[in-house]
Amino acid sequence: MAVDIGGTHTRVDPGDGTVVRLRTDPDYERQLAMLRDAVPGTPTAVGVSFGGRVTAAGDVRVSLHLRGYEGRPLRHDLESTLDAPVRVAHDATCGLLGEHALGSLRGADRCGYVTLSTGVGAALRLGAGGHFVALTTEAGHQLVAGNDLRCGCGQTGCLETLLGGAALGRRLGRPLEDVDDPGFWQGYARHLAGGLANFALAAGLDAVAVGGAIAARRAELWPPLRAALAERLTYQAVRVHRAALDDAPLAGARVLVDTPPGGVLH
Repeated sequence: MAVDIGGTHTRVDPGDGTVVRLRTDPDYERQLAMLRDAVPGTPTAVGVSFGGRVTAAGDVRVSLHLRGYEGRPLRHDLESTLDAPVRVAHDATCGLLGEHALGSLRGADRCGYVTLSTGVGAALRLGAGGHFVALTTEAGHQLVAGNDLRCGCGQTGCLETLLGGAALGRRLGRPLEDVDDPGFWQGYARHLAGGLANFALAAGLDAVAVGGAIAARRAELWPPLRAALAERLTYQAVRVHRAALDDAPLAGARVLVDTPPGGVLH
């Protein structure tokens, strides 16, 4: 079974071909109760994609959009709630596992995944065949020259202030899905291209998949993004794909269950 706990929405895949979609509850205890009610029967194992950094033991280290979850033993509490073994990883890491196993990154030895949703998450995978490591990065909090916007993480100038749905919604005073100005999305594409280029070049990646609600819903983002990437990536070619999976973190949470513990760095 797979669960994706994002900053705004939670999705549950019981493994029967259906997906239960819920609003994520900012209250940790209520979220556990909601998941207990949403899961039919007793699963044999559960992979969980979570919108924040977790430790190898499955404790929540930091979640900018779910502050009430920080410091909580998420894996332990989910195992008690669902009466099943649980693996937990960052949602970007799960998105990466999903796209590499089933989507646009199949066969890539040096690849990354970036999610554009409530926030901006990123992960990379290095290695061939069964010998690999996937790890979460903080590429969403890379500092952008000339950006004086304060981020929820405490830094000034983070890429997430220019791309994250929550940060932009607060600044614009309306949900990002209501913004249809072509000029806005052209500017968004330029900021994204710079962030993707930095991420890919710093890690020596050959391919990057871009997923999340914003990437999936805004088709007008892609032509200016590809043009901006072509202008920037003149030294090293990097293939940038639109994520092939509708919900890569959820698919990756299922892959996580069978991923060797040493294959994921938290």
